[in-house]
Amino acid sequence: MDSIALLLVVTGALCHAAWNLLAKKAAGGLPFVWLFGLVSSAAALPFAAWAWHANPAPLTALAWAAIAGSALMHAVYSLVLQQGYRKSDFSVVYPLARGTGPLFSVTAAIVLLGEMPNRAGWIGILALLAGIFLVSGAHRIHRAATARARAGLLWGSLTGLCIAAYTVLDGWAIKVLGLSPLLFYVLCLGLRTLILTPQALRDMPAVRAEWGRNRPAIVAVGILSPLAYLLVLFAIQRAPLSYVAPLRELSMLIGVYLGARVLRETLVPSRLIGTVFMIAGVVALALFSQPSP
Repeated sequence: MDSIALLLVVTGALCHAAWNLLAKKAAGGLPFVWLFGLVSSAAALPFAAWAWHANPAPLTALAWAAIAGSALMHAVYSLVLQQGYRKSDFSVVYPLARGTGPLFSVTAAIVLLGEMPNRAGWIGILALLAGIFLVSGAHRIHRAATARARAGLLWGSLTGLCIAAYTVLDGWAIKVLGLSPLLFYVLCLGLRTLILTPQALRDMPAVRAEWGRNRPAIVAVGILSPLAYLLVLFAIQRAPLSYVAPLRELSMLIGVYLGARVLRETLVPSRLIGTVFMIAGVVALALFSQPSP
């Protein structure tokens, strides 16, 4: 992974951690998701128009199928995540979602895209995943076998599966079909918001109340969320998906710091150990690994 790809992924992780912190504080459910989707679409539209002007090649039927598939998976991801937050704790669902996503993504990238890491790459990937496992607290789930904890494990893992599905699909669209990351993402974003519109329109009083209550957070998340993912898509153009997918989970590491400093959450020893694993994994991926031919 070259230095530019690394910078793209790390910056994307910072943006991702920041918007998730804002979303956690807002806790606005589907109205919040729909509203920041509108903001994201409006903010990204001029850039998409520029991308189309710079490369006005017509989109093929296969490209539109990839766009529709990605939009659908992002919509399902949003709904599954909302269900997880209703059934269990944020501190269980979100880390498990972010932790299991790379595991599924790496497996799919190796099986479907033939991206086989070398020994250092495997060490880095395994170190990152071990760190994510410890930071998320997944090793403690079995000790609290309550219905709420089991629901968090279920919905968190399903959310991770959705993340892996749209990550691999988006990587295929960018790398194999050669679609512009900016244009591809903006079209997916607009279609995803359109998919969620009927549900939002069923309860407009809740939508208006959410806008009045969390307008600054909605605008900030609406800008930071697409920026975070666009940076990842550009990184996919420069580096193997099997490296980018785990490395983008640096947002977990940043989230641990923000949780301790901003939300005053307890930094338990397992999270410190997990942080060390994640740093070691980043170093291995960035400095010592190249894909095997």
